[in-house]
Amino acid sequence: MQQELLVTFAIVWLGLSVGSYMLFQRGSDVERKRRLWPVYTIFSNVVIGAVIVYAQPPMQMMLGLLAFMVPLTWLTIRATKFCTACGRATRVPFFMKPAEKCSHCQKPLSD
Repeated sequence: MQQELLVTFAIVWLGLSVGSYMLFQRGSDVERKRRLWPVYTIFSNVVIGAVIVYAQPPMQMMLGLLAFMVPLTWLTIRATKFCTACGRATRVPFFMKPAEKCSHCQKPLSD
């Protein structure tokens, strides 16, 4: 049972990785990327949280990790912008203020 659950987590994670590449790296539909990015980020972090719970670390460590994931998820969503001109994702390092121009084509970013 436990090994099957771990294999299921691995398959879901692989599916998320392939889906992320196909949708966010290759696609050109910026509106769809903007709409799906928060959903994808939250779902992938829920999967990571489930793996943490499955691993059963000490209670304080588990609660600390899970609590750390909530602001990290929000900051990841906030820091990622999609360029209307080229469709690529732009992320700022260390979750600073969101980028104002595309890191690929240098055109201004809009929300």
